[in-house]
Amino acid sequence: MYPIKDIAEYIVALIAAFARRFSMTETEAYQYLHRYGAISVAHEYYDVMHTQSFNDMVESMASYCRRKGGQL
Repeated sequence: MYPIKDIAEYIVALIAAFARRFSMTETEAYQYLHRYGAISVAHEYYDVMHTQSFNDMVESMASYCRRKGGQL
């Protein structure tokens, strides 16, 4: 089990990277990722995701959201 602090810091950093990649505010990025369930995925699969590059994970999150109906 990973400390919740590590998971939270990772998710915050992932949201910030997502926001930069798609030219949105961090609030907008959080709302988008939350709406399509990507925040839950990042929490559930932290053990694997945190070993990958942020660029890869941002693209994976964008792809996941698209499959759930997101338009980015």
